[in-house]
Amino acid sequence: MRRLLDLSDLRHLLVKGLSGPQMLAFLPAMCLAAYWGGGEVLLVLCALGTPLVYAVVGGFGRWSGPLELDHLRGPSLDRVAQDFLEIARHNGQTTACFQIALPDLDQIEHHFGPDSAQEARDLIASRLRTSLRGSDYVFDAGDTRFTVLIAPGFRLRLDNLLDLGKRLRDSAETPLSIAGTTQTLTTCIGIASSLNFGRNVTAETWLGSASEALEDAVLTGTSATRLWSDRLSRKHQSRHALQHDIVTALDTGCIQAFYQPQVNARSGAVTGMEAFARWDHPTRGLLTAAEFLQAMRERQQMARLGRTMFLQAVTALQAWDDAGLDVGTVSINLSDEDLRDPDLSNRIAGDLDRCGLPAHRVVFDIPEHVIAPGTDDVIRRNIGAIAGIGCGIDLEGFGTGGCSVIAVQQVPVTRLKLDKSLVHGVAASEDRMRALHAILAVSERLGLPALATGVETIEEHGVLRDQGCSFAQGFLFAPPASATDTTLWLTERQGLQDNPSGLQLRRVK
Repeated sequence: MRRLLDLSDLRHLLVKGLSGPQMLAFLPAMCLAAYWGGGEVLLVLCALGTPLVYAVVGGFGRWSGPLELDHLRGPSLDRVAQDFLEIARHNGQTTACFQIALPDLDQIEHHFGPDSAQEARDLIASRLRTSLRGSDYVFDAGDTRFTVLIAPGFRLRLDNLLDLGKRLRDSAETPLSIAGTTQTLTTCIGIASSLNFGRNVTAETWLGSASEALEDAVLTGTSATRLWSDRLSRKHQSRHALQHDIVTALDTGCIQAFYQPQVNARSGAVTGMEAFARWDHPTRGLLTAAEFLQAMRERQQMARLGRTMFLQAVTALQAWDDAGLDVGTVSINLSDEDLRDPDLSNRIAGDLDRCGLPAHRVVFDIPEHVIAPGTDDVIRRNIGAIAGIGCGIDLEGFGTGGCSVIAVQQVPVTRLKLDKSLVHGVAASEDRMRALHAILAVSERLGLPALATGVETIEEHGVLRDQGCSFAQGFLFAPPASATDTTLWLTERQGLQDNPSGLQLRRVK
C-alpha cells in the first residue's frame, strides 16, 4: 500500500511553501515565535537562516547562465516586439515598428573596410537613439538596416509616425566623418503600426510587415517613406508571386524585346531603335520592365535578362537589314548586375563575331550613377572594354543625377541621353527651357551629341530642334512595339517617302 505522503511529496510541498512570496509575509511571525520559544539566540538564527533557505529553494529566482548572458547582450528584437504588442493590446495603446535602410553603408564598407562601416553604424544607431524616448529600442541588423521599436503609447497616430520618421531620417542623413572623409547617407523607411493589425498579431508578422513597407520604399527611390497597409501588402505579394514564373517566362520566350525609334531631331529620319523588356504574362497581360525587374533581381536572373535582350535586339537589327530597312543602331540597357560581370565584354565581342554584326551598330545604355566617384573598378573596366570593341555608350539620365562633367570625361561616352523630366512641359516653362539650354550647352562643349527621351508633343520637339538637340525619342514618334509591329512601322515610314523629312509626326495623348 502506497504511503499517503512520501519523501518526494514532502519535499515538493516544502519547496512550494518556502519559495513563494507568502514566505516573506510570515517572516515576522516566525521570528516572534522563535523569540518566545527560544529567546534571543533562536531569534537571531531564524532571522538569518530564513532568508538563506528562501534563496536556496529559489524564492529570489533561479540563476540561469543563458538568461544572464541574454541580459548582458540586451533583449532580442523578437522578444521586445512581442512584449510591446502585448502591452499595447492590454492597455489599449499603439506601438510602431520602423525599418530603416541605408544602402550607402555598403559603399563605405567597400571603400574603407568593415571597421569603418561598423563605426558608421554605431554613429547612426547613437543618433537614432537621441531622437527617441528612453523606452524605445534601436536594433542594428549588422548590414545596412536598423529596426526601431516605439514603446506603446496613446498618441501614435499617422501624422505622429510620419513626423517621427522625418526626425529619424534627419538624424541618419546628417553627414558622417569616416576615415578622414565626410559621408552623406540616404535612407528609406518602412513603418508598420500595430493599429493596422488584429489582437492576435505576432511579432513575426508585425516585423515582416514593416519590412514589406521598407521594400516598397526602396523600390520607390532614395529618401522614401512607406506605411504598411493591406494594399501595399497585396502589391508586395503580387511582386513576389512573379518570382515563381520568371524562369519559365525566360525559358518559353514570354519576355520579349519591344522597340522604340530614335530619330534625327531636325530631319525626322530614323537613326536607331532602343530595346525595352516586356513580359507577356498569361494572366496579368503585358508587363513593363518596371513591374517585374525587382522580382527578376530577387531571383538573380538579371544577367540572363540582359543577354536575352541583347540577342533579340541583334537578331531584329539583322532582320531589318535583310528587309532593306534603314535602322542605324540598336540600343540595349545594361543593368548594374550586367556591368559587374567580369566576362561581359568578352561575351559581347564573341556574340558580335558569331553573328557578323559590326560593333558600332550596337549601343549600350549605362545609368548615370555607375560613373560616379567610387564606382566599382570592374564596372569601369567593362565600360572601357565595351567601348574598345567599338560599341557606342549612351549615358542615361544625364542632367538629373548630379553627375559631374569631370566624371563624364573620364568614361568613353559617345552620347548623352537626357531624362524625360527635362523635356516634359519644356515649351511652357521658362525655367525648364533655361535648364535644357544649359545642359545642351554642356553637351556641345563636351563634343557629345544629346538624345532627348520622353518627347510627347510637337511643341517639345520644336524646342529641342531649335535648341540644337541632335536626337529625339518618345511617344510622339512611336511607342515601344514588338519586332513585328516595328517592322511594319518602318516599312510604312520608309516606303511612303524617299525624303525622310516628310515623316509625319503625330500627337500622343
